[in-house]
Amino acid sequence: MTGKAEEERQPAPGGAEKAEHARQGPPVFANILCAIDGSRGSRVAIHQTICLWEPGARLCFAAVVDQVGSGLSAQADLSEMHARTVLEEAASIARGPKIKASVALLRGAKTSDLLLAEAAGHDLLVVGCHGGSRPGGMMLGSTATQLAHRAEIPLLIARRTVNGESFPQSVLLATDGSDGAWAAARVTTRLAKSRDSELRLAYVPDGRPTERYREVLKQLAVIEKVTGRSSAIADSPGHIAARICEAAKGQQASLIVIGRRGRSGLKALGSVSERVLHRAQCSVLVVPASRAESTPRSTA
Repeated sequence: MTGKAEEERQPAPGGAEKAEHARQGPPVFANILCAIDGSRGSRVAIHQTICLWEPGARLCFAAVVDQVGSGLSAQADLSEMHARTVLEEAASIARGPKIKASVALLRGAKTSDLLLAEAAGHDLLVVGCHGGSRPGGMMLGSTATQLAHRAEIPLLIARRTVNGESFPQSVLLATDGSDGAWAAARVTTRLAKSRDSELRLAYVPDGRPTERYREVLKQLAVIEKVTGRSSAIADSPGHIAARICEAAKGQQASLIVIGRRGRSGLKALGSVSERVLHRAQCSVLVVPASRAESTPRSTA
C-alpha cells in the first residue's frame, strides 16, 4: 500500500479547555478520525463526530484522493480540489462549536487501506453511510464493510437518525454476556454517562443463555452504577440481528453499540455485527474486543 497525507495538526488544548477537561474527566474518545467525501452521509458523519467530541479530545477530518491516470485522461472518485474543499468545510463546521480540528488529505489506491493506516493512534474512526451507489462514496457494502471487518479501533457508521441534534440521545447496547462483549459495554457506559443518554440492553444469547445472562446482569449493574440511571434489557424471540434492529427501532435509538471479536474469537457477534450494520436504521458503533479484555470487577 502506498499513500501520503498532508496534515495540519491541532494545537494542544488551552488553559480553559484543560480546566473543563479536568472537571469532566477524560473524553470517551480522545483522538477521533472522521473520513469524509462530500456526500450527504459524510455530512451526517461530521455532525455526529462533533456531537461525540469532548473538551480535551483531538479531531481530524480525512479525505481520500484516488486518482487513476494523469493529464486529460486522469480520473478520480474524489478530486484533489474537491477533497480540499470538503476538508475546509468540515473544519469550518467544527469551528462553530469552537473545535480546532486538523485535516488530512490522503492519496493512494485503496480507500480502506489508507483510512486504516491513518486511524493508527486514534481511538474512534467515523464514516458516513448512504443508500445510493455513488462510486467512491462511503456506502455500506464497500469501504464501510471493509473497515468494519478490519478496524482495530471502534468504528462508527453514521446514519441520519431521529433527534439528530442531540446525538446520541438514545443508545442500545447489543450484548451476549461474553468476556469480549465487555469492551462494547465499557464504551457504551462511558458514552451514555457523558451524553446523558437513555440506555437499553439487547440480550443476544449464543447457546449458553443461563451462564451468559448472569454476565449481562453484571453489565447492567455496572452501567447503572456508573451512569446513575436505570436501564432495561430487551429480549424477544427471532433472528438475533433482526431482534437487535427491531429493539432499536422500538426504542427510537439513535445509536446501536455492538462488539466484534474477529477471526480468532467466538462467532456469536462476528457475523451478527455485520448484519446489524446493513439492517439498522440508525448509526452503529462497532467495538472490537481487546485480546486482553476481561470482565471488570467494579467499574466500566
